[in-house]
Amino acid sequence: MRKNTLLFYFALFSTLTITSCSSTSNLLNHSLFSSKSSDEAHHTVSYQPENPEFWQGGTQTIWGRLQDVPLSKLEASQSMPDATEAAWIKLAIISKKDSTNTPQLVHDLNDWRKLNPSHPGNQLFPNEATLSTLANAAPPKNITLMLPLQGPFTASGSAVRDGFLSAYYEELAKTSYQQTISFTDTSKNPNMSALYQESVNKGANIIVGPLLKDNVKQLTSTGNFTIPTLALNYTEIWLGSLPNNLYQFGLSPLDEAKQVADRASEGGHSHALIIAPQNDWGQRVVKTLSDRWTANGGKITETYFFNPKSDLSKDIPRLLHVDTKVDTAKSRDKLANNKANLEKQRRQDFDVVFLLAPPQSAREIMPLLRFYYVDNVPIYATSVVYSGKPDPAKDSDLNGINFADIPWIINGNQAPAVDSDNINRLYAVGRDAYLISHELQRFAILPNFPIYGATGALTLNAQHQFNRRLPMAQMHDGHL
Repeated sequence: MRKNTLLFYFALFSTLTITSCSSTSNLLNHSLFSSKSSDEAHHTVSYQPENPEFWQGGTQTIWGRLQDVPLSKLEASQSMPDATEAAWIKLAIISKKDSTNTPQLVHDLNDWRKLNPSHPGNQLFPNEATLSTLANAAPPKNITLMLPLQGPFTASGSAVRDGFLSAYYEELAKTSYQQTISFTDTSKNPNMSALYQESVNKGANIIVGPLLKDNVKQLTSTGNFTIPTLALNYTEIWLGSLPNNLYQFGLSPLDEAKQVADRASEGGHSHALIIAPQNDWGQRVVKTLSDRWTANGGKITETYFFNPKSDLSKDIPRLLHVDTKVDTAKSRDKLANNKANLEKQRRQDFDVVFLLAPPQSAREIMPLLRFYYVDNVPIYATSVVYSGKPDPAKDSDLNGINFADIPWIINGNQAPAVDSDNINRLYAVGRDAYLISHELQRFAILPNFPIYGATGALTLNAQHQFNRRLPMAQMHDGHL
């Protein structure tokens, strides 16, 4: 069942750019540098606010570093002796604390500016008049979700729907602002344009969906969007910006691949082995990761693609240039007390491994890497390596792996009545889709102030696609 679920997940999010947390404080306290491998931990010490080099660089550089610092660390650093640095810390706290409360964010930004009128942080947000348009903006009154609610993708559509509604009812309890939420079942009619127009004719102020890649591609090709539309997947057919009123949001593994490459670069690594599945998904993610890695100055030592028929017990030592005929159990026992000699038996031209494998494969590959002396080399992965459901007995084979995943999963949240491995992530997509449906204007006016959602720190790029910055996690004793 787990293997089938994973294959289904690949199929669902095999896309272009390509895949509220129960505790907001937990979400905000996840740094994007939370991986604890020894060299990574050493590297990130210098990128803490108490270190002078943290404050080197321009406005965007400093702001980017501050966004990576957990809220608890920011609050502990408020008494910085330098007034400019202390003001930076305060601005970052406002950004995180007010992330999902735009009126409060506007109020606090205006107050911060009055206290710090000449601070470089003022470049990050517009004047008071522009901000006031956000504070006074009303959320859409009528929302239509276009989702598959019958057929083979029922579970996926239902998870997004339930996540969306859970976020709505939480907001309703806080604000008493009532909205009408309608549903259009995309499994009943293959004509997305007709379903879209039907929703518009019924008075929708915003449309959320479709979810499936083919449906998004079909709808996008029409190019005519009369109301704001948030597609929940990505397409490849637009080389520039999307049509007016069309936005795209989803779980893109390509976003994750770029961030994993960045984290490894920031850890001081430069020569990588890549291990990935031999399928369309693997090819796309490897290309994105390789492009980012080389753009960061890194080199790809070798890329190994595996498939269901691969003999990993032979292929992994071959990848590592280990001669299994020479590397007998006897020689291993003889050298057992000399780790340096053991490590010399494998190739030495890499200092990091990117493992782009689903859980079942990763649980086979990781022990083989360790057996063949890849003990002190950091291993990075995207969220595909983790099922999203705790399984310590099996996941102990993933100990030490550094991987990017959504805050909803890292915080251990489980959606009600959702027990499939990766459907839980779609529930988080639904929650964030509701946040985004409220805040399209906010993303345009305050692009430097992410919304910290269940799927990551959300920002909107110039192509009308939402990007997610993710925290890094590491497996210990089969647990996050």
